[in-house]
Amino acid sequence: MGAGVQTTCLLLLNPKRYDYVVFADVGDEKPETYYYIENYLKPFCKENGVTWVTVKKDKYRSLMDYCLKKNLIPTRNFRWCTDKFKIQPIRKFIKSLKSKEPVIQDIGISLDESHRANFHKYNDKFTTFEYPLIDQKITRKQCYEIIQSKGFPIPPKSGCYYCPYAKKAEIRKLHAEHKDLYDKAVEMEKNNKQYPKMTLFNVPLKNLNEIQSLDDFTCDSGHCFVWKIGCR
Repeated sequence: MGAGVQTTCLLLLNPKRYDYVVFADVGDEKPETYYYIENYLKPFCKENGVTWVTVKKDKYRSLMDYCLKKNLIPTRNFRWCTDKFKIQPIRKFIKSLKSKEPVIQDIGISLDESHRANFHKYNDKFTTFEYPLIDQKITRKQCYEIIQSKGFPIPPKSGCYYCPYAKKAEIRKLHAEHKDLYDKAVEMEKNNKQYPKMTLFNVPLKNLNEIQSLDDFTCDSGHCFVWKIGCR
């Protein structure tokens, strides 16, 4: 469960399809995302008999905690954060199910973003990936419409509040609405052993006005937008 638009749409479309909703909590989502999870997604799952499971990286409170202790930062060039804090905890949970058949895992990628889907890359003996939104030809715009038609508010954009894939507008919004979190991100970046040569964006985060638009960057692993793990 990424807790964004596409994954929320999957939940509302067909909750009976799922045995588990698995949220890989990196510990650094924006407060609005945690609020949406607690007040909309978890109650909906409970009402529909779907088990909510939260998984985390062992030994660390959050991705930021890991970065501070290791003197590094997430980067766009090498997505180790997705692997360590999302893929690995989710796969650990999958293996704990001890299913005799590969577990079916839905990825919340819509039709208009189908270029992000790695249809065969991650399939293994434990997991089979499916893309219901692509199969049903549902676009991101239609996801908005489906969510609203079910009487739910549109979820805020999910993702770590300092994600290097963030857009400039998101960085400015964080600075304006959650200055404390922005300041934490600045300190994490400065704690990086390769600072200022290596930064979250193309200039140090403290130089907010110099950060260029990051609209051309996107994550294609799908795992930052994982929706569910279930057995059938």
